[in-house]
Amino acid sequence: MSWCVVLGARGYLGSLLVPALVRRGHRVTAVTRTPDARLSALYGADVVLADATDEIAVRDAVTGADVVYYLVHSMGVANFAELDRTAAAVVARAAGEANVRQLVYVGGPRPNDGRAVSAHLASRAEVGDILGRGPVPALRLQASMIIGAGSASFELLRRFTVHSPLVPFPSWMNRRSAPVAVSDVLHYLVAAAECAHPVDGVFDLAGPEELSYFRLVQRCARVAGLRTRLPVPAPFWSHELAGRVAGVCTPVPAAVATVLFCSLDHDLAASARPIADVLPPPADGPLSVDKAIRRATTAIGPRRTGESDRSYVDERVLSCAASADDVWRVIIGLGGKQGWHTIPLVWAARGALDHFLGGVGLYRGRAAELEPGDVVDFWTVLARDDDQRHLVLRADLRMPGETVLELTAIPEGGRSRYRQRMVFTPDGVAGRVYWRLQKPLHDLVFAVMGRGITSSAARAGTSARIPRREGVVSELRPAGTARPRPPRPAD
Repeated sequence: MSWCVVLGARGYLGSLLVPALVRRGHRVTAVTRTPDARLSALYGADVVLADATDEIAVRDAVTGADVVYYLVHSMGVANFAELDRTAAAVVARAAGEANVRQLVYVGGPRPNDGRAVSAHLASRAEVGDILGRGPVPALRLQASMIIGAGSASFELLRRFTVHSPLVPFPSWMNRRSAPVAVSDVLHYLVAAAECAHPVDGVFDLAGPEELSYFRLVQRCARVAGLRTRLPVPAPFWSHELAGRVAGVCTPVPAAVATVLFCSLDHDLAASARPIADVLPPPADGPLSVDKAIRRATTAIGPRRTGESDRSYVDERVLSCAASADDVWRVIIGLGGKQGWHTIPLVWAARGALDHFLGGVGLYRGRAAELEPGDVVDFWTVLARDDDQRHLVLRADLRMPGETVLELTAIPEGGRSRYRQRMVFTPDGVAGRVYWRLQKPLHDLVFAVMGRGITSSAARAGTSARIPRREGVVSELRPAGTARPRPPRPAD
């Protein structure tokens, strides 16, 4: 197995690649500018705090490594091209001095229409060229849109599709690309670490279909069970205006959204050798666009509960005299007649407001045995793991953002710990204002809920054991495999 160093380990791809490499048995060093306890505590990676432009720190981080993944991008700051140019040169030199076997880089496509490219695409290409001129073989992958929950480009697509039945239609909405599923991207990134010989060159990391951005919007709507989105001619709809709207209505910062929209001035079709020419493809072949979108909209877990660097996280851990089984029994019995062990009038008022706004309201009942896809009042079950005593719910209320609630019972001798983690990912400015306005009441309601659940479990004592489903980890599955559930209303 290889010693892999992942630069940009807290980014979208990096945060997914680290656990994927660890699961394959590779030694992983995660390099990031800011601490992230999940990288070591959950995934077992070594964590190094370093900036990619710091030559000494980078050289120390890559010394002894076999494979170095360059997943750094400074997009969103004014001088991102200069920073990326410096970082790429530093990494190329450090990798050469450390006798690294393989460099791996994921950049963007290179348009060949003869027109001036956006600053974003030009910078991505320049970074690839700098790494390619270094002494270490550099596998440079070109991907347009990566379809996966948490990917900035996909979140823009999804949020715009969900929020409005009308879609502004400037000419650049006709630009074509070959979007690729994040699972396929991760497959090839891991395969690069397991290849017997280093690979050097530029290769396309493209999906099996080439389609316009507007067709992508329609595909996303269809998979989400929404009506066909209607195009509205909008010659005034510039990249800058679209970016500003995105900054207000989506979790993607306006500066990042503007840069991504500028890339749509070009067709981003595949133009180099396919990566499958040098690395083995996925066993079942590349994922189709529809399947990739479906997976992205039902995925959970780190970076897949909708959590991002702009999310608000409220985590509470309470010690409980009851056993973990007793706490788990209370957790999986929440909702319906049992309620939520919190302030009932506040909970009911929020449900009534949602109903008034055309949402689902509070009371939708609950199934006797919760499974992914089931509804519990105004929540939908995303995942249930009986072995880990872990339940994940998504709020279906009308709000400018998305809320995911994780409830876990953790054994601790004859006692237990109850972990309650809420992640709210705001849709731009409106979502951030909403969070701040309701936060005092939120803190009260969820504090009472935590104490109520642990108190109820303690009172229950050691009553009848839960019928445990050993080895079962349930997750919300793609359409057609989960129980029917009502569609989530558009915000």
